[in-house]
Amino acid sequence: MNGIYLFVILLFSWIAAIYFLSPYIRKSRHFSLFGPAIMLKFVKNRGVIESISKKFPAKTFARVSVVIVILAGIVALISLAYSAYLASFIRPSQAPPVTEFLGIPGINPVIPIGYGIVALVISVVVHELMHGVTAKKHGLKVDSVGVLFFIVPVGAFVEPDESEMMQADPVVRRRIFAAGPGINIIIGVLLAIIISTVMFSSAVPMHQGVYVQSSDTNVNPSIIPGNEIIAIGNYTGNNVTNALINSNIPPGTNVSVSLFNGKTVERVQALAGIVIVSTLPGYPAANVSVPSNSILLSINNTEIRNETVLADVLDAIPPGNSISMKVMVMPSHTVRTYNMTTTSAYRYYAQYDPSANNPAYKGYSFIGISISYMGITGYQMGEIRDLIFMRGFYSNPVEGFIEAIGLPFYGFNPVPSAMADLFSVPFNPLIFWGMVNTFYWFFWINILLGITNALPFAFFDGGQFFKDTLIIAGRRFKALSSEKVVNQVMYFMSFLVLFLIMWELIIPRII
Repeated sequence: MNGIYLFVILLFSWIAAIYFLSPYIRKSRHFSLFGPAIMLKFVKNRGVIESISKKFPAKTFARVSVVIVILAGIVALISLAYSAYLASFIRPSQAPPVTEFLGIPGINPVIPIGYGIVALVISVVVHELMHGVTAKKHGLKVDSVGVLFFIVPVGAFVEPDESEMMQADPVVRRRIFAAGPGINIIIGVLLAIIISTVMFSSAVPMHQGVYVQSSDTNVNPSIIPGNEIIAIGNYTGNNVTNALINSNIPPGTNVSVSLFNGKTVERVQALAGIVIVSTLPGYPAANVSVPSNSILLSINNTEIRNETVLADVLDAIPPGNSISMKVMVMPSHTVRTYNMTTTSAYRYYAQYDPSANNPAYKGYSFIGISISYMGITGYQMGEIRDLIFMRGFYSNPVEGFIEAIGLPFYGFNPVPSAMADLFSVPFNPLIFWGMVNTFYWFFWINILLGITNALPFAFFDGGQFFKDTLIIAGRRFKALSSEKVVNQVMYFMSFLVLFLIMWELIIPRII
């Protein structure tokens, strides 16, 4: 069943059950409602919080968390605004599934159920525990602790005494709300450091070839995704990457390829050349029905051996000119010639990616084909290693963070077993890669849980944190000394966050 349909069915079933059972839940001593969630309360297990609060420097930690949440809130708000801006250029056909916006293991296709649920539950428990420890350290009473259910157990909760929380100094209250997101972000950062240092240095590629992420098996059926190409003709090791970009092998000819599957090396024959993966409707190649899965041989009698030659040839032809393109149609190996009139790259970008357009593109010819050398999409093993162990943080923190969060969307975490087999590790591979995946998902869940909760939104910790920050600022700035003004600013920020989220969800699907 489609993930989004399953989620909708479960959601409405849950809400219906809550509606009919709500009169009984409200009469219970141990159950209460928190919106659509059920809280199972205990009062006898508060000693854990008291014991931790005696030893843990919660006040110092809370002060640090305030700074962390301020920075995380700014980052989260900017990221949300930028995502909404980019969403304005996404067409309905390019919009990712709605399920990818739901942080629910099993419903979101990129979050594995096992790693995801364990990481989510424990991260929420730690988050709530730190709220309670910080409250207790500041002398506030903790009424109860318990488990929070929303379709499935989603973690724990801690309930400080409501009247004491309302009467507490806003400085103290702000620290309590900051402690939850603060601990999540700190845990996430520490795990990122462990993965990118200790785990990184422990895994070494056995060869320096190219990992095959995907392959056009209609053209080269012997090259299977998950293998590593360690040689193409005379190109070996790191030079395999050069073969995929700047190959000097005549297109359409057979070449020897060495494949490594983690255990053995196999030599196969494959066709060299740029493969036309697909054509873009409404553009020159599609207009003359150039077939996909064909090998590009030449343009205007110039042999196209690699992507660099192709770009140079097209750039030298003014848009609107006729060209003759020769291809080898697969799997019949039939050579055909197609005549077409080029258009400009500017037209393509104006239609599909306006934010990346450039007036200079008006002088570049465009024929509307997507290509890959030999039909292969792959990564050099050193690049793969840097990606899965999040080394990008050290060269470019912003891009490195985006890459790290995006690993599940690239199919790189949980680390595919075929990819893992290509590395030498210091102990049992099953245990080692299980640790890598576990650490990664704790990093992923904690970072996103912390940053999301730092948003100035009424239903998140960041909402009350932001409100208390305004109240504290009101002691110095008269404009914020009014409770009415503080509430209005809070409502505006909550509306802004909700608007940006809904914009990102809805706009790509209607424009």
